[in-house]
Amino acid sequence: MKTFKKIIDSGALWGGLYEPSQRKNNEGKGLRAVVFGSTNAGALVVDSLKRFEEKYPHLLNLVGVATDDPVDPNARISAQKRIWKHFKKEEMILLLDKVIKTASDGGLPCYTGSVKTDYFRNILKEWNPEIIIMCCFGQKIDAAIFNYPRYGMYNYHPSDLAAKIGLGLDPFGDAIKTGSKTSMMTVHQVTETIDYGPIIGNSPPVNICTTNGDYPKNILTLHEKIPSVCGWLSIELILEAIKIKQSGKEGTISSIDFNEKMPSMIREQLLEAATDDLTASYSLPLHDKII
Repeated sequence: MKTFKKIIDSGALWGGLYEPSQRKNNEGKGLRAVVFGSTNAGALVVDSLKRFEEKYPHLLNLVGVATDDPVDPNARISAQKRIWKHFKKEEMILLLDKVIKTASDGGLPCYTGSVKTDYFRNILKEWNPEIIIMCCFGQKIDAAIFNYPRYGMYNYHPSDLAAKIGLGLDPFGDAIKTGSKTSMMTVHQVTETIDYGPIIGNSPPVNICTTNGDYPKNILTLHEKIPSVCGWLSIELILEAIKIKQSGKEGTISSIDFNEKMPSMIREQLLEAATDDLTASYSLPLHDKII
């Protein structure tokens, strides 16, 4: 049963705004956060932050979600250049619905149109985020968005950006071309130049080879494995932003040592072999703050 309704406005250019049947009520002074995310990875970030807010509503207030609409023919999300090109249409629809439902089940509005419009800028002002987390989002972000939150906007990119591996639209393919046996999820600030914002930190190494040392035949298995750390990383990112807010200071996050903070059992799990099985689950244990 649907728990949302779609509001279509020409100002969105494509897609629309999905309003939950009932918006959540959190009038506390927690950090106001927005997620720009798609696919299972984006849904994982939304779900993890929802769990955190449920336990600590005085610390976090998740206020909105923006996601890709890979099905709308008018959408400008580089669908044929990004990860969406590997999915069938029916799979795209399921992934889009998953993010919308994850948001609406938590009482959150979910936007699927163009983010570089006056229509969305008004929505963003209503949401009034203090931090934005982006994960697997297909639109280029302009300064009006990434400069909006006082504690910054951060993107997850599934490659070693510090080593200049995986820049751009094909991070998995680039890692394979370099002969890398492991990859990682890099967290960086969003700037005008894609994938070149200041690096905040990175996940521990993630094994991208199968048991026989080859790469998976289908790149989608890596798209599930590497982003499996995004929920865990999001909690640490939020905790750091909350720390800055509680100190009374302004400014963005400078660095986080995710490797040191991540439990050894999870680091070991990330080093397990990849698989060619598209039905395999790469789910990691929840962060101890949301257990």
